[in-house]
Amino acid sequence: MPPEAVSPSSGRARRRVALFAALVTIILGGGAGAWLVHVYKARVEESARRDALVIGTSLARGLAQQFEKAARFGIALTLLPGVDDYLTQTLTGTPGIVAITLRDGDGKVIRRAGGGRAGTDSTSAPVLADGIPVASVEVATDPAVLSDAFTDFGIKTAVSVLLCALAAGGLAAAVAGVPLERSRQHLKARLSRSLTEDLPEPAPAPREEGLIRAGAVGRAFRAEARRARRLAERRAAFEAYAEELLAVDFDGALRPEVAHIRAEVLGPAGGEAGDGRDAGPDGRREGAG
Repeated sequence: MPPEAVSPSSGRARRRVALFAALVTIILGGGAGAWLVHVYKARVEESARRDALVIGTSLARGLAQQFEKAARFGIALTLLPGVDDYLTQTLTGTPGIVAITLRDGDGKVIRRAGGGRAGTDSTSAPVLADGIPVASVEVATDPAVLSDAFTDFGIKTAVSVLLCALAAGGLAAAVAGVPLERSRQHLKARLSRSLTEDLPEPAPAPREEGLIRAGAVGRAFRAEARRARRLAERRAAFEAYAEELLAVDFDGALRPEVAHIRAEVLGPAGGEAGDGRDAGPDGRREGAG
């Protein structure tokens, strides 16, 4: 028997399949993405911290060497002109540096540039004159300046996960949702027809109709087919028994009672079908033995 036409208006199965696939993608992809972002960010911040400290150490040594030249000539570091502007320009042009401080031998601040925010790490280099430390250059570093480019990495990952979830939902709806919806509608139509008086012929196995071969829908198809076959066998047995009674009903006395029982068991259509033959002159049904 050809499969019944299914209504394309109901897309509940497709929507459920698409939503399930999207949720699974969001949960798994979101969890994996969050873990990758956390690990990657930690590594980037650690690398940026080391890089900033290396830059600060190199800068402190370079500045200390320049101040040593003035100390060799006996020039007081407090009297050097343009030191503040030079330190400010150096601070502005060097990434990862937040403050540069020049201190004397007693630790007192002589010159300072920056210092608007506290640094994560700091390094220093001594200013030597004839091998004697007369001052020191202290540089404060902040790796956040070097890792600012990765602050939006989490947002990009979230957007990527959402796009993948939408794609997975659409693909699942097309590949699995449409066949599932077709099978569901087909099963619904079969079950509806099995409740009517005129039972359909036993439904073929799901494999023969190209529907779902496994799973809950396939099991429901097979159960419905077995039920339809059992009902058809019982109906055939009932009809055969009724025909046997009518075959020995020579005076037609049993015909009204048999028709009444058929109407109660099979409905009006069954009663009419069972009593549709014309009776002969002697009260017997035509074709009866």
